[in-house]
Amino acid sequence: MKFWKYLLPCALAACSYTASMQAIGLGGQEIPNDYSTTKEERETDLRALTDFVKSKGQVSLQEKGGAMMLSGDVRTEWDYMHATTHGKRQRGKKTSRLFYPGEMTKGTFHEPISRNEFNIEANLIFDYRADRSWAKIQLQFDNPAGIRENRVQVDSLDKHERHKFKNVMWGSGKLSNIALRKAYMGYTVLEMGTSRFDVEIGRRRLIDVFDSKVEFHNIYDGITLKYANSFEGIADIQAKVAGFVIDYTVNHFGWVGELDFLNLADEGVDFKYSFIHWNKNGVNRLNHHHPHGNRYNISQWLLAYNLSPDLLHYKSQIYGAYLHNHAAVSTHVTHHHKNANAWYAGFRMGEVKKQNDWAFDASYQWVNAQAIPESDVSGIGRDNPRAISMYRIRSGGFANYKGYEFNGLYALTDNLTFNAIFQRVHQCSASVGGKHRSYMIELAAIYAF
Repeated sequence: MKFWKYLLPCALAACSYTASMQAIGLGGQEIPNDYSTTKEERETDLRALTDFVKSKGQVSLQEKGGAMMLSGDVRTEWDYMHATTHGKRQRGKKTSRLFYPGEMTKGTFHEPISRNEFNIEANLIFDYRADRSWAKIQLQFDNPAGIRENRVQVDSLDKHERHKFKNVMWGSGKLSNIALRKAYMGYTVLEMGTSRFDVEIGRRRLIDVFDSKVEFHNIYDGITLKYANSFEGIADIQAKVAGFVIDYTVNHFGWVGELDFLNLADEGVDFKYSFIHWNKNGVNRLNHHHPHGNRYNISQWLLAYNLSPDLLHYKSQIYGAYLHNHAAVSTHVTHHHKNANAWYAGFRMGEVKKQNDWAFDASYQWVNAQAIPESDVSGIGRDNPRAISMYRIRSGGFANYKGYEFNGLYALTDNLTFNAIFQRVHQCSASVGGKHRSYMIELAAIYAF
């Protein structure tokens, strides 16, 4: 007993010392605890929740009373891109020495940005549905192709250090680009006749819920309310409202709503109005009050006409939309003018469900510099390979463009499809961001299961 009396305190002391050493780096500096670890500890403290989650892992799918569905896809993509801004190439061999005013100092070296990009992508999707509830998870693995990337960061090397590594074989491949693309759950609060009211909470992209060709690119974490009803001979009505987190460190939250009137008077006409609120009249995490990058409250009016299948023998639609940013202000970036409008129009035909099916979409897009937040541009966009904000350097940003896109999809088998895209844009206003020209060709093979 005396042996255990002294051994137990020694063991506890040793464990404590080991844990403290793990929290201290080799340089002797303390490494802060990861937020997820703290969060896990909080959740573990609630024993009832822990037991509940564990109990679900011991029940068969048949006993759960729902249906589990597994799907996914594997993609191989090749992109060829060319871009010039102010007459200087943004991609190619010499781009490693490009000088951006305010961005780099003399002698700074950057890795060259290739005109060709090859990507390997896989998506794994889990769907679970019960009588009145559901949940969905999508894991996205999207990595550049090539042999494994060298751990040395070229951008961090000075001229003398670069000389030491000049004979090393470099690679462009990565293995670590994994994203939680979707993770949400839903519940049907009310279902009566043709009316239905649902609540969903979790993560996905705005464009997964709200319709636009040029905005709604951002991931949104929040709660969504959906109401749908059908009025025979009048329209199918849908109303969707969502609140989401933008930057919780400074209590910055946004909300978005969309009202849809589908198949008006049984004539195949759809009308959709959406409004998204990004603006926050307060300080950001740099303690700057009401930054220009926050000043976006956007309305979109979308009108579409679904052509009768008897006319073209394929599912077809003509569509167009107009957008306006109500919160835009005149700034030095825009030469003290508002650039708050955008519009697009297009035509789509076909639908891909089985072998030999095809689909085609052609659109023209015109987007002012202040029409859409830089991180939310989902359309063609300016080719901005270094992701430079226009609020740092006027020639940066992803908006301020006009151009066209052709997108085609063909199913070689029930599972294997080929996708071809061509995009071409130039600046919408040369006085704002200077002259810009870019185009992209993308070829992709997608195997869906």
